[in-house]
Amino acid sequence: MASEDILQELVKTAVPLTGVITLSTAHMTQADSELLAHLSLSQRASHNAAQWGEEEWVIDREYGFIVQLTQREKRLETLLKAGISAALYHVLDTVTKDTGIAFVSFDCDERILTTLPVFDW
Repeated sequence: MASEDILQELVKTAVPLTGVITLSTAHMTQADSELLAHLSLSQRASHNAAQWGEEEWVIDREYGFIVQLTQREKRLETLLKAGISAALYHVLDTVTKDTGIAFVSFDCDERILTTLPVFDW
């Protein structure tokens, strides 16, 4: 296969780039943090495609989390059923709706946005 053909095939099958935003973990409750840590472990342990799909999309990091919302509505609904707070739902919904952002990274050292709910824990 010629390199031009390979390039064309890559372009046809490439995953589109999606945006990322990094927010402070102060934009979630402590209970949300504990729940996301639990969900991350559950995904790794179970690999239950019926519940989680084929990929991990709640990723626990040393100082926060990454939540992948490429299947936005389905994953927000799953998080709500799992018990995230209305405030965290609002944050995730607000920053991903109509923005092209599909990855929300939470880090304890990131700056706090005054337009989003803030929790001191």
